[in-house]
Formats: sequence, C-alpha cells, structure tokens
Amino acid sequence: MRDTLLFSYRDVAVYISDTLSLREGQWLNDTILGFYFEYLTHEILRGDNSILLLKPALVQLLQADLDSIKTALPPDIHAKDIIFAPIGSGTHWSLLVYCRQTQPPSFHYFDSMANANYHHALAAKHRLELLLLGTQSVAQMVTHSCPQQENSYDCGVFVVLFADLLARRYADLRLPPKNIAQDVPRAVLSRRVPHDVIRRPMSPFVQTANDSGTYFDVFRPTALRKPIIEPTFWWIDYGDLFNPNSARATLLNLINKHA
Repeated sequence: MRDTLLFSYRDVAVYISDTLSLREGQWLNDTILGFYFEYLTHEILRGDNSILLLKPALVQLLQADLDSIKTALPPDIHAKDIIFAPIGSGTHWSLLVYCRQTQPPSFHYFDSMANANYHHALAAKHRLELLLLGTQSVAQMVTHSCPQQENSYDCGVFVVLFADLLARRYADLRLPPKNIAQDVPRAVLSRRVPHDVIRRPMSPFVQTANDSGTYFDVFRPTALRKPIIEPTFWWIDYGDLFNPNSARATLLNLINKHA
C-alpha cells in the first residue's frame, strides 16, 4: 500500500505510517524522534544556538568513518555547549548527552530500561570523543538514575521526555536574571516584537502556561549567559515527566497541527 506524506518539517518528512508508532504498545520510530528534536531546536529553544540535538540518522552515521560524515554534521558542532544523541540498538532507545560546560567535558547517560543500551552508548561516546575532543577515553561517562519504563516499548517516549526536560533546563539556566518581558509592555509584545527580541513558546510537555497561554520566555540572545552546571542539573524524577501515554497523545496532537 502506498504511504502518504503528511508534512515536512525542516528536513524531516513525516508519513502516515510514522504516526502509527505513536499508538500505545508501539516502539517510537526514528522519524518521530527526529521530528520532535527538530521542533524542540527551532521552536522551544529558538534563539539559543548553544544546544544541539542530533537526529537518530546522524548518530548512526557516527559509526562510519568520521571524515566521511563531517559534511553531514553542523559545521559549528565543536562550539556547542551541550549535545543530545539518541542511542538506538534496533530494539531499544536511550539518551547520551555531551556537556562541554563541565570541567572537564563529560558525557551523561540516561536509560529507561536499566542500562540496556549501555554498550551502544559507550561506542557512541568514543566516536563523539574522537570527533569533539580528538581522542578517546578522556571524558567521564556518568550513568544517571532516571525514571524507568514499565513495558518493552516506551523507551523512545522516555528519550523524547528526557531530552525535552534537560534541553529546556539548560536553556533556562542561560536566560538573563531579569526577563525582558518586565521591561517591555505586554501590549507592545502582543503586537510587535523588536527585531532583537526572541519570544519562545513553551514545550508541549509543560502543563501550565503563563497568562497568555502561549509564550513563557522573552529575551535578547545577546544577554544569554554561560551557566554553571551543578550535579543536581542531571536529576530526573518521575514527577518531572508526562505519563508516556499522555506524551504519545501530545506528540500526535503536535503532528496533527503541522499536517
């Protein structure tokens, strides 16, 4: 049966068959992961180019000769402060995060199934080390305790939720102490935004909005700061996340808005 293209977002083409992976009991596919990582980058994190979310296909390419894939990677990848890499083994998804802001730079691993993908993550870590640091086994890889899935198929949903939470947490740390919205009248912001001001929408996985129900951060990118990463930055609790089934429904609603 011929598949039908629903829409393209940036360089991610979403087909009807891809949305089937959002049904309960299905393993989230790489297209849905790639779409949300692109949406998170260009909408939720707009105005902050210090964060990089790699699509699953690029992470797979890391296993090839690094020189041959450099043209497929962002040219400023070495300047990124924090990089998110979804790790896929064919039967499980997990998340590896590289952080340049820790001293020394470090890797952080999150797995919703008791480190089932650890060896795949370790291999990706070595490849990223070669790419970013020019050598292997110099950066620490910390395995973090995190919420665990209660079945064999919600791993991809957890990767979306982990990445969304940590990327927003990092972006929030970079915001200036005083939100520019306090200096710009709400009536002005609602009609016209100064060219050097960014209005950033809230994540679909945040349950409450501000008064407008649409935007929660207003800032000038030139005011963004280099954050200090404390150990508590990496803590993820069950209370921080959507229920997996609710997250699937949220992702499907987001896709339907773009279709």
